[in-house]
Amino acid sequence: MMVAQNAGVMLLDEPISALDIAHQVEVLGLVRDLSRKRDLCVVVVLHDPNMAARYCDELIALKDGRLLTRGTPDQIMQGEVLRGIFGVEMGVFAHPLTGQPIGYVQ
Repeated sequence: MMVAQNAGVMLLDEPISALDIAHQVEVLGLVRDLSRKRDLCVVVVLHDPNMAARYCDELIALKDGRLLTRGTPDQIMQGEVLRGIFGVEMGVFAHPLTGQPIGYVQ
């Protein structure tokens, strides 16, 4: 419906929460493509930092209803930053093919 109405902003609240990985990749890829082709502003709520870093241009982290931090995937996908967001020790390595940051729990 939103796409048919040519809206300039798309708001998505956890659009991949109940999907398997193949469908998560498909949905987020479609959203990213629509965003770029139609010059849309997309605000999407995701709880997976790796999916957010892979598909989003800017990440915003909220904690207790307040802005905790924001930045590019490279800025946010740092061990100390992720620890501050999620409250667990985390590390980050570069994807061997794309170089994109991948976070993991230590």
